[in-house]
Amino acid sequence: MALWLLACGGQTVAPASEAPETIAPTAVPLPTGEEEVVLQVTTTPQSPAATAPLAQGSQEPTSAPTEEPTPATTPSSPVETEPPAQGSQEPTEEPTAAPGPVRATIGAVGDIMVPSYIIDDAKTGAGEYDFSALFAPFAELFQSVDLMCGNLETPLAGAETGYTQKKDAKSNAFLFNAPDSVLDTLKAYGVDVLTTANNHCLDRGAAGLYRTVETVRAKGFYQTGTFLNAEDRQKPCIVEVNGIRIGIVASTKKVNSVTSGSMEETERQTAIGYLQKGEGLADDVIGDIARTKSAGAEFVIVFAHWDFENDKPADSRTKALAKQLFLAGADCIIGSHPHRVKGAEYMTVQRQDGPYTGLVLYSLGNFSANNDFEKMVGLFVELTLEKAPETGRVTLVDAAVLPTITIRRGGDNKKQGFTVVPAYADPDAVTGLSSPLTKSEKELLSRAREHAWKRVGTAAGLRALDAPGN
Repeated sequence: MALWLLACGGQTVAPASEAPETIAPTAVPLPTGEEEVVLQVTTTPQSPAATAPLAQGSQEPTSAPTEEPTPATTPSSPVETEPPAQGSQEPTEEPTAAPGPVRATIGAVGDIMVPSYIIDDAKTGAGEYDFSALFAPFAELFQSVDLMCGNLETPLAGAETGYTQKKDAKSNAFLFNAPDSVLDTLKAYGVDVLTTANNHCLDRGAAGLYRTVETVRAKGFYQTGTFLNAEDRQKPCIVEVNGIRIGIVASTKKVNSVTSGSMEETERQTAIGYLQKGEGLADDVIGDIARTKSAGAEFVIVFAHWDFENDKPADSRTKALAKQLFLAGADCIIGSHPHRVKGAEYMTVQRQDGPYTGLVLYSLGNFSANNDFEKMVGLFVELTLEKAPETGRVTLVDAAVLPTITIRRGGDNKKQGFTVVPAYADPDAVTGLSSPLTKSEKELLSRAREHAWKRVGTAAGLRALDAPGN
């Protein structure tokens, strides 16, 4: 994966051999009524070996020719010269081919849930947890794309606060908290970006939210959606991949009411990217998109935690929010929260610079889960972006999806052996398993595939992905 520049949540990454150079801060325009924000952009300087371009009209210096002594001649012996061959001419250079378009691929999965049964499965000893078996079948897929993203729907508040229990005794609600080692597996298998704006982000209070942000970044991920302070809130998340600058914005419709009281309202507005205010978009997400575009993003993906936890198609109010996001400058929308796969469509809106058509996937469902069947089915999506060399315009040229399912494989010590598996048309194409799929497991993959495609529908013209990178 070629990730050359990233300014995300206060982080800037450049090739290890180069030191970043800071450009003077520039004022970023925000929607009416907001103050201008001064954005610090870090760029990668040329390597010391690079040669600066010449000024217009200048030439490379040349050495004066050295005259060789001419042998003496006599008047009676003139020097004869041989005429050039007929039709000969000086050699000419072949014309340089015009540069072609460049491409970048982006992968995304649904909600990465870490409930109590999955934590129990991963336990290897006192305070030790290994999630390798849970995600192993996706290592090849994650590494086949240039930028891999996921929604981490659990705090990382530390062992001292207790990990996820079946239900909180007081609130009768699930309050999540996962071991930090879940990040080690995700990172090792190729995940690059984790969004953290979701209704569970305050499950372990303000301290849990801030520790999650710090831990995700410390493990080497690029993170957005929740923030450390007001200054951090103003820094856009932009990743440059193969010369294409991709902006990532994440926001949530709500935070669970049982935990929202753990943080004052003004602090929540700073620490959490909110999507909705009343029936329209919150100023937060409008400002996030504007800042990201002003900072140089050429294609902005909004990860929206929205809609409702039910079996119905995306709500009309969710579709209205999608339209508003496209009008605000989003180029693609990837939804989560319903814990079920929902539909997708291309939506056309009229922007100031003309009509724009963008893809919205209303819900990718759950990636890892231990619920009933339809809550264990999800989608892996692969987007292909292309940058035209003549105009520099970046467009979405392909979108493919692959159904996923969490299965129980059993194991020693009464473990259930939870494993997330890609539901390929050919189940024998699945890799990363400790043993081949059984007949019943193959049937389950086929059932998951049928269920997911029925839910997502064919109206959006999404391509079926049946092998990494196909």
